[in-house]
Amino acid sequence: MSLKTVLAPLLGNDADTAILNAARSLAALHGAHVFVAHIHRDPREVLVPQVGMGMSASMIETLVEQAENAANEARAVSLAAFDRWREANNFPSVEKPTDIDGVTVSFETIVGEPGRVVARRARTVDAICVVAPTDSEGADAAMIAEAAMLESGKATLVVPQDVEMPAITGIAIGWNASKEAAAAVAHAMPLLETVDNVLVMSGIDDDLTEEQLGVFVDSLLWHGVKATAKSFVASSGSISGRLQAEAREADAQLLVLGAYSHSRLRESIFGGVTDDILTAARIPVLMAH
Repeated sequence: MSLKTVLAPLLGNDADTAILNAARSLAALHGAHVFVAHIHRDPREVLVPQVGMGMSASMIETLVEQAENAANEARAVSLAAFDRWREANNFPSVEKPTDIDGVTVSFETIVGEPGRVVARRARTVDAICVVAPTDSEGADAAMIAEAAMLESGKATLVVPQDVEMPAITGIAIGWNASKEAAAAVAHAMPLLETVDNVLVMSGIDDDLTEEQLGVFVDSLLWHGVKATAKSFVASSGSISGRLQAEAREADAQLLVLGAYSHSRLRESIFGGVTDDILTAARIPVLMAH
């Protein structure tokens, strides 16, 4: 099993570099292809709610032209970031599968509502990289992150914009025996099989015992993954902070975690971590729903 295709959606802002570097770290493990996609809305669709009665045709065309110029400028920013990243890493640019060893890359432009087009495009790859959205990134970054995690059906790597992602040699898993956590582990298996250091962290309560945690850790051995387990009382402290701190202490560069919809948040000890990770992540997190 290997991870062979990664999607890196860019918006033409400061987060582009963080997303590209995260995609490089994922792709390097198995020599994957990185589809770099600049995403922008259709300028005419953006303007529809703003066009009121009484506006002349020339006024409307001026607004459309301004919106198109802004979209073209954002695309130029993403393309420039892509070119610098590709040249710095000496990645071959290809459009079709080839026999080239190592990471390959390509650049495309997708026009449409960001969440919808990213979710659809992500369903054709093995993993997608997004930045943990902040207020400065705007609504589109948050929309893309949420759509990737909850609507793509694929693994989503969420990276803090200001955290440089190194090569992945250790991985931590936040395990609570839910179907979301199981999905995240299944998507992460190509990575887990590659690294030497895997830590499983679990909050122990009536629904998840030490014995059940041991069964899960043993199940990883069937894939050749030799993991160690670390448990804690499920009701103690901030789960999000605890998971990230334990992962860093274990020298893990990546945390694997289930992604939860709002209806699921009230049912799991790790549920609220989904929102916490999006707003206060200090370590890259691989999530799946």
